[in-house]
Amino acid sequence: MPNKIPVTQSSLKTLSVCEEQYRLKYVEGLRSREYKPALTIGTAYHLGVELHSVDEAEKSYRESRGTPWTEAERVEIETDVSIIRAMVGGALSRWKIWPLLREVEFELPLRNPATGAKSTRHAFCGVIDGIFPPLQEKPEAVQEGLGSPRYVLQELKTAGRMSPSYFQRLDLDSQVTDYLIAASDMLGEPVREVVYRVAKKPGIKPQKKVKRADGIDERGKARFKYSPETPEEFSERVRQDYLDRPEFYFFEVIVKRTEEQLDRRRFEMWEAHQRVLRVEAGQMTIRNVRSCLDFGRCDYLDLCRGVITPEAFDRLDSPHPELASEKENENACS
Repeated sequence: MPNKIPVTQSSLKTLSVCEEQYRLKYVEGLRSREYKPALTIGTAYHLGVELHSVDEAEKSYRESRGTPWTEAERVEIETDVSIIRAMVGGALSRWKIWPLLREVEFELPLRNPATGAKSTRHAFCGVIDGIFPPLQEKPEAVQEGLGSPRYVLQELKTAGRMSPSYFQRLDLDSQVTDYLIAASDMLGEPVREVVYRVAKKPGIKPQKKVKRADGIDERGKARFKYSPETPEEFSERVRQDYLDRPEFYFFEVIVKRTEEQLDRRRFEMWEAHQRVLRVEAGQMTIRNVRSCLDFGRCDYLDLCRGVITPEAFDRLDSPHPELASEKENENACS
């Protein structure tokens, strides 16, 4: 599929949130210059788990941040490194069985499910966190009621908070469905289950006042002083907390889909693809103002308000940097 423009699960999700955001992000290639720590921590966590290496996770994060300019920035980096190391180390300790196939990139035809016709402009591209082959040992929850050997996917997530609704929404989560569709097409057989693993970020922060022994006073009583918790002390405290309370930080559920659910999603994807074609052709986009403050604040809010211009953003040649093929071939997945 040479020179096909990628459509990814992330871009489809953006389109469903706001068409104007999709246009600015994936057609214009605009990206905010503002640093987002949560995204970098999540990326480092994924890499560390993929490589089974706490050190590689730390290295990736430090490289993404660069040399700190101030003492406050240095402390922030050291704090984040402590969190990353604790999350990766805790995950590797908590879950012993990992898929043999990791970071599996796919490039598949985007089809009209009613006719089977392929899009002449777009391909469905993405990266699956992991795939358990049929004969590989799988997590215990998958083994229950196991029939014939089958493929099972893995999805890794990080989250700041957890609630019952977090898992309830997985029944409708489009990413799960999209990757099961992709895996089924790629592997040539039905794939219906995902091991969904979530690592919770810590709520604890470095302590500003730690009581420390400071010798003996003139009456022979112990003296104490207070000073901030050092990065090394915080690192050990958060690391131990992850190891002591794995059930508080790590969650694993098995998410399944029926063939009927996958079929519905195939039609949804094709309908979204029609809208993508219209947006790329320069037709009017529909703005969803209710999404302007979701997850903090939309990166493009001030641009839509008209108080800044596109020059305030970086412009990426490849709007899907998560795809290795895009890194090699700019706007095509080939």
